[in-house]
Order: sequence, then C-alpha cells, then structure tokens
Amino acid sequence: MSRRELSDLLDRSAGQRTYGSLVLSMQQEEGMAPLRKEIDILVEQFAASPELKASVKQSAERLAVKVTGELGPTKAAVASVAQEFLRQGRSMAEVSSCIAKVHTGMDQLKDLILEVRPSGDAKEVRVLVDGRERPYTSAGGGIYLKLRIPLFASDDGKLLELKGAAVTRRGYDPKRLDRLASWVEFGVRVEQRNFELFKVLKEARLAGLPGSREDLPVSLRKYSISKLPLTELLLKDSGLFNEVGAEYAKRYALKAGDGRGRSPRKLAEEALSEACEVVVPSSLSDLIVAKFKLKPAAVMSLLVTTEPADHWPG
Repeated sequence: MSRRELSDLLDRSAGQRTYGSLVLSMQQEEGMAPLRKEIDILVEQFAASPELKASVKQSAERLAVKVTGELGPTKAAVASVAQEFLRQGRSMAEVSSCIAKVHTGMDQLKDLILEVRPSGDAKEVRVLVDGRERPYTSAGGGIYLKLRIPLFASDDGKLLELKGAAVTRRGYDPKRLDRLASWVEFGVRVEQRNFELFKVLKEARLAGLPGSREDLPVSLRKYSISKLPLTELLLKDSGLFNEVGAEYAKRYALKAGDGRGRSPRKLAEEALSEACEVVVPSSLSDLIVAKFKLKPAAVMSLLVTTEPADHWPG
C-alpha cells in the first residue's frame, strides 16, 4: 500500500513516520506468514465453496495463533483447520484424508491384522490396495502368518488383494473388511476415528486451542427441542420440558467440547436422548404414549425417535 492509498484509507494525510511505522508493523508480523501459508494450503485440499474456504481460513487463523507458540505453525494449522471443518459437519475420515494430502500419514488408522495361509508354491506374499503394493510386517511361520498392514482413511471402499496367500476363515475383522468372491479379495471399510489427527487435536486442546464451546449458543438454537413439535408436545404434557431442556443443554455442552469427529447433529441427538432417559420416568412415558395413542417403539422416554432426522439440519 502506498502513502497515498494509506491516506485515502485513513481519510487523512499519512506522513512518512506513520507510513514507516505501518511498514515496520507489517514486517514484524512476518512471523505469521508460515502459519497463514500452512492454513491456506490445508484448506485448499477440501471440496468446498470459495466462501466457505475463506471463512474457514479466517476462523482457523484466529484459533491457531493462540497455540502456535507452543505447537509451532504446522501443528497449530492442522489442528485449527481440522476443528473448523469438523465443526462444519465433515467426518473425521474426510478431514484426515484431506490433511494427509499435505502431511502424509496423518490419515493413518490402526493397523489391519490378517491371518493368512501362504500358497504352497508361492515365493512371497504380496498385499495390494487399489492395485498398488502395500508394505507390511509379518510374524509367525510354517502354515500360518500374521500380517500387520498399515491402513489409511483414504483406503475406504478400495480393494485389498492378496497374492500368494489366502486369509483364514477367522483371520480378519469383518467390521473393517468385506469379503468378496474369495478369501483373497476384500473391500476395505475404514474406521471413522483417526488416531493421528485425534492426537494432534488433543495436544492442541491441552495447549489452549478453544473447543467448539464458542458456538454453543448457536448450536443449541439450531438443534432446539422446540424444532421437534411432537417431542415438545409430549414433554410439555408431562411437565418435564424445562427440566429436560436444562439437562440436554448441559450434556450437549460437554459433548461439544470434544466431539471426536461426530457431527453437531449427532452430538445433539445423543445429548437429547440421554437427557430424556435420565429425567423422564418410564412409567410416566408409558402413560403419555398410551394417552396420545402412539407406537411405543417410536418413542423413547418421550423422544420421538424420527423427529431429529426429520426436523434438525444435517
């Protein structure tokens, strides 16, 4: 910015001393350059509108400066950008995969363990994920081997193949792999929880990174019980609306402090379900369900189970 542009901005004349002070101030702020650059690179890895990216960059920078001194610009940027996208409802798997485009291994999950039986004529056992060789470590010998295979959030939905061996009948975790046509081909299903990114977020929180409590009033309005008309009616009829509301707010605040990648709506659903269960006596709930002639399976402690999905934003 020239002196003339600065004068126009300030709506008064800017002398050489004023201009020099501004330039010096900007030079002293150069320490912010690595942090801003890191945040910009990370945010650009996400599929989002230009407006959302600009908003996330601004919010992430404001958060990151509070912990940069203790964590350094890289970890501060990773934690703040991750937290902002998690707050937007993005899954931990998506966030960690996008960050891993810049910092390899950030999306690494718990290793996959397979028990395999090598083929008699095989010289070596190979593991391929999405057609590419995946390094692994092995233990055991003789008839069976145990393979420890690194797994990443970005592996979700990809094909895992074995060459020179077959997985034993009980040698894999069906929660993480879907067996396909044979015992040598599997579809990968990754866990939503990512330990590498979770560790960075935890370290940042301990260093003073503000949690999502800052947005608590906004979230409570967004996921208000009053937006669930039938649940609100039942709770008011029971005389427990205010009590459930207070318990819900308390539980949501605790969950929002460390959501571990779950969306705000998911946290709200859990908090309200727990609040109703704690406050509403089962005998009273049964009486009111009978009074309104509702299906008992659709109501849990006066919470109409389908309403959050129908009336709360995703």
